Amino acid sequence: MTNRILTAALASAMAVSPFAATPALADGAASTRNILILGGAAAAIGITNYNHKKRIKKAEMEESGRRQSSYKAYFYRKYGYYPTPQQVHDWYVRTYGVQPS
Repeated sequence: MTNRILTAALASAMAVSPFAATPALADGAASTRNILILGGAAAAIGITNYNHKKRIKKAEMEESGRRQSSYKAYFYRKYGYYPTPQQVHDWYVRTYGVQPS
């Protein structure tokens, strides 16, 4: 998915670029500069997306851990012993409909 977005962004940037319609007789320095600038912009977008997804996943894992700890405390207060990992897993899937992360 990310590759498609990156490819589409690159293609649209190249199509809109005023250098795309010019003849191929451009000097080497300008061509190299444009390639480096475009590569740097693409890398910046990729790094930003990666960090965003990483932050979201970390928040999901923390929330899952908080839920499981809360259930273990509740179970202990109610029954006087801690639930097995399988009981916690079954409760989580039954309650939230997804596998705990």
